[in-house]
Amino acid sequence: MKTSIDRILTTHVGSLARPPELVSLLEAQRQGRVDPEGFDEACRQAVQKVVEQQATAGISIISDGEQSKPSFSTYVRERWSGFGEDQLPMPLTLDEREFPNWGYRNRKLAPCIGPVTWKDFSAVEKDITNLSDAASAVTHEEVFMTSVSPGTVANFFPNQYYKSRTEYLETLAGTLSREYKAITDAGFLLQVDCPDLALRNFWFPDLSIEEFRRVIAENVEVMNSALSGIPPSQVRMHVCWGAGETPKNHDVPLRSIVDILLKADVGALSVVGANGQHEHEWRVWEEVDLPDGMVLIPGVIDNTTNIIEHPDWVAERIIRYAKVLGRTRIIAGVDCGFGTGSSAKPAVDPAIAMAKLRALSDGAKRATQELW
Repeated sequence: MKTSIDRILTTHVGSLARPPELVSLLEAQRQGRVDPEGFDEACRQAVQKVVEQQATAGISIISDGEQSKPSFSTYVRERWSGFGEDQLPMPLTLDEREFPNWGYRNRKLAPCIGPVTWKDFSAVEKDITNLSDAASAVTHEEVFMTSVSPGTVANFFPNQYYKSRTEYLETLAGTLSREYKAITDAGFLLQVDCPDLALRNFWFPDLSIEEFRRVIAENVEVMNSALSGIPPSQVRMHVCWGAGETPKNHDVPLRSIVDILLKADVGALSVVGANGQHEHEWRVWEEVDLPDGMVLIPGVIDNTTNIIEHPDWVAERIIRYAKVLGRTRIIAGVDCGFGTGSSAKPAVDPAIAMAKLRALSDGAKRATQELW
């Protein structure tokens, strides 16, 4: 994993908006009525375009924008067996209880009703080929590819088959380990998406913080087993409190979970740092030491607003982290993805999202001028 040795490197969280024609194909794929060859070609073209856009915006560490996936988490439904139909209601979040007009009240979850196994690993291989080909045509520092965490799959696909949550998590970890290894064997950085490690308000609203800590401690332990054999320097972990513009009035403080997050066998930790509920948490790092060899990827761009951050303000955010942790232990990032699900209209207009990435790049250059 490259670090900011002589300048501040930039990256993002992974998901970027898909073109409308690909969104239609992803829905057709979900319904089992898509032409495979046409879908594959649309994915290839979308990845090529989104990689070019990142390079043009000046992003150092790029991805495929999750173009082939209907969402960062539920993509496994198209690639694995073992899941049923959408029928289970999501928990009523603490924010929804306080603010009834905000939330996900109509969303249903598909349960796990049978053995979880791969049914289409070729989809992973196609993603790797598309990203490799597209990245070879642009200037960049490194390439990353996202993959879901075992705990997140367990949240989105509640267990109705395995004897215990632990058995279910271990099965998910064993299944995901093949994907993790394929990504790193291809020479990419692996980003494990772990909103499960912060979303108490979303998934476990009735648990105390201490009870939630026990849940996520097991999630981290199981994820580490899935990463066995992969050098931490090839892995980064993204943790967030949800990608959407919701009140976030009941988010677990970073300070309450950071010790558990730092037990992950990863070389970089991506955390929220730009939205109004979490921007102050840069101060956590005045009291908490990053493990040796780990870097921080703080969000210095907010993915929930169409306001384009001024590069000077982006630079200021970067500099405060650098003054606490050191300039070589910071990579400038985004709070969360700009296109975490293909079925919903992006919260940020896709053209504005690219402008925000340019602001990220420009802000990193200004921070570099002050830090070096």
